[in-house]
Amino acid sequence: MNSRLVRSKFARYLSMALLPLAAAGGSGAAAAEEDTGGPRYSYFDAGYEWTDVLYAVEQPGGTHEGILLNGSLGLAKVGPVGILVFGQFFDGNFNGSTVECDDGAGGTITSKDNRDSQAVAGGLGAYLPIAEKTNFELRAGYIDFTKFQTPNNLCQLVSADDTGYFGEAMIRGQMSENVELEVGFRYSELSDSGISNNDVLLGLGYNVTDYLTLRATGIVFDTDSGFELSARLYFGEFLGRDTIF
Repeated sequence: MNSRLVRSKFARYLSMALLPLAAAGGSGAAAAEEDTGGPRYSYFDAGYEWTDVLYAVEQPGGTHEGILLNGSLGLAKVGPVGILVFGQFFDGNFNGSTVECDDGAGGTITSKDNRDSQAVAGGLGAYLPIAEKTNFELRAGYIDFTKFQTPNNLCQLVSADDTGYFGEAMIRGQMSENVELEVGFRYSELSDSGISNNDVLLGLGYNVTDYLTLRATGIVFDTDSGFELSARLYFGEFLGRDTIF
C-alpha cells in the first residue's frame, strides 16, 4: 500500500480520536510533575481477544481468538518521566481461513479451523505528562510467536514459530473520575517471515472501584480489525504507590 496513504489514514484516525482527550486536558495546560490523579501503570489485565492480526500474523479471512493477559509495573519516576516494564501473553486458536492443498492424487483438499495460536511479548516503556491527567507513552517490546499452526502442501497442520519486535505510541487521558480513554499506534514486525503490520488502538476503561476497571479495546487499520474485553486490577492501589522505586 502507498506509504503516503497509510500515513494519511493514520493521521485522520488519530486526530479524530484525540479530540476528547484534548478537551479533557484543557487548552495549553502545563504538565504537573506531581501525581494529578491521571493514568496508572502498575496493573494486571485478564481478558478475551478477537483479532484479524496478532503481532503481524494474519491469513485472509482468519481470526485469532483467545485469552489475552497483560501486565505492567511502574518502576520509577525520573523527574516528570515515568519508567515501566510490561508483558503480554496470548493463547487461543486461529479460525476462519480456508486453504486449499494438493491431495497428492491430482485433487485438492481444504484446511480450515482450529489451529493453535500462541504468543508472548514484553519490554520497556516510558511516559510523560502532557496535560492535566493526560500522559504520552512510548513502549518497545520483543515478540516471541511461540506457536502458530499452518497447513503444509498436504493440508496437514504443522507448527511454526517466529520472533520480532513492536513499538507503540499512546496517549492516555483520565476523562473523569471513572472513565479513561486511550488512543495510539502500534507497529509490529516479525524477523523470519519478514511480515509487518500497523494498528490504530482505541481503548475505553470504566473504574468500578479504585482498583478494578472494566475495559474495551478496539484495533483497526485498513481492512484489519480486532476487539478485546478485559478486567484490569490496579495492584498499586494496595501498595499505596504506582512505582516500586
